[in-house]
Amino acid sequence: MKTRELLTLCMLSALGGAESQVKAHVRGNLNVGNDKETMIAAITHCFPYMGFPRTLNALGCINEIIPE
Repeated sequence: MKTRELLTLCMLSALGGAESQVKAHVRGNLNVGNDKETMIAAITHCFPYMGFPRTLNALGCINEIIPE
């Protein structure tokens, strides 16, 4: 479940324009046991494939749901 939820987060982030779904899956990742660092690492690894703007949007969603 952890891997599946992390993959869903990355795919929604790559689509762009789905920030509300990305935020929901950030919460879903927390529910299955993935921490903020794991989500950030996964999104930054996808950076070359989804581009800088979508990476920033995804990181913004993560930081909004899980503030420091």
